[in-house]
Amino acid sequence: MTNLTKTRAKMSGTKAYQGEFFEEYKDKAGLFLCLSGTASIMVNGQVYNFERGGLYFVTPLIVLCKVSESEDFGGIHILDDMTVFYSVIHSLVDTILQLRLRNSPCLRLSESEIDFVKERRDLIETKRRELEESDIAAEKTLIQNTIHLLEQATLLEVIRIYFRERLIAPEPIDKKETIVYNFIYSLHKNFKEERSVTFYANEAGISVGYFTNVVRTKTGRTPLDWIIQVTIAQAKLMLERTKKSVKEIASELNFPEQFTFRKYFKLHVGVPPKEYRQKCAFTESK
Repeated sequence: MTNLTKTRAKMSGTKAYQGEFFEEYKDKAGLFLCLSGTASIMVNGQVYNFERGGLYFVTPLIVLCKVSESEDFGGIHILDDMTVFYSVIHSLVDTILQLRLRNSPCLRLSESEIDFVKERRDLIETKRRELEESDIAAEKTLIQNTIHLLEQATLLEVIRIYFRERLIAPEPIDKKETIVYNFIYSLHKNFKEERSVTFYANEAGISVGYFTNVVRTKTGRTPLDWIIQVTIAQAKLMLERTKKSVKEIASELNFPEQFTFRKYFKLHVGVPPKEYRQKCAFTESK
């Protein structure tokens, strides 16, 4: 029996594709593995029927929405903030581009591979419990770093399985899907220099209004939402994991001055960069 059956989706008749996106995946990355039941999920404009062993990636390049599922449908996630997987996502983006963005972000795992993902997920959950139970700041930091490394290593291993053995034959994609994929890829390459919707619309060779409508229809977010998300994710990553000053981060992200960056960050995060960094440090010290 085939675990992943692919059919081209009829966009106009698919209710879920027009609204029921996975909100829990916003700003997240990782993977989902089906362990029981069945479900139909639209992935980048194509419908996949999932059974045990079916797996899909969660990344900014992949648009997911639910079509239907059986009562016993279930599985496991290895999911974390997008910043945790940032370097991994870039590797995946580059590979997908090389394959012309036409290979499915889904694959079928063997039973031994299912066991591998389950074991990794169990280990990650064990570490999360240890993190909650620890009262030692240094230990908590070490455990958190271990969790992130386990998540990254697991995702990389699954990507290796996919590109070595699980390639799915490419299918034609329509013009609007191509616009969206090219935009998201270009955004990850250019967001430090270009945060104008007009730039990406011009790159696509279409008007700003039409470009905005296409991206919003296909992904559930406007181009500006995507630009903000990617920029803020990188800013948070630098504040959390580097000792660069706010001024240096503002310069690296190509903001005209430190004040502009502080204002932008506070508008979209709710607190200034310095306060965000202090809160992160305080959380780690608990």
